[in-house]
Amino acid sequence: MDVNRALRSAAATGTVNLGFKETLKAVEGKKAKLVIVASNAPQTAVEAITAAAKKSNVPVYSYQGKNTELGPACGKPYSVAVLSVLEAGDSDVLQLAK
Repeated sequence: MDVNRALRSAAATGTVNLGFKETLKAVEGKKAKLVIVASNAPQTAVEAITAAAKKSNVPVYSYQGKNTELGPACGKPYSVAVLSVLEAGDSDVLQLAK
């Protein structure tokens, strides 16, 4: 599967929360179906998100690229360190949870 294509499709046709605060809220509210973390996300953010995701039983996927690559992969012109997928839309991005 092409992860970047799946992310772009999810951002365009589904519901995706970008950023640490929005992702943490979605995970704690049990709305997130998948969390994606960039390889260079701040360690404190990764630890907080991972702990919350474990509690809420939400899978966490480690994106192989940096935050400067994850943002454009979602079709955004800025960097994104953490995001959550609430609805996949036409994307098969939730297969990353396996």
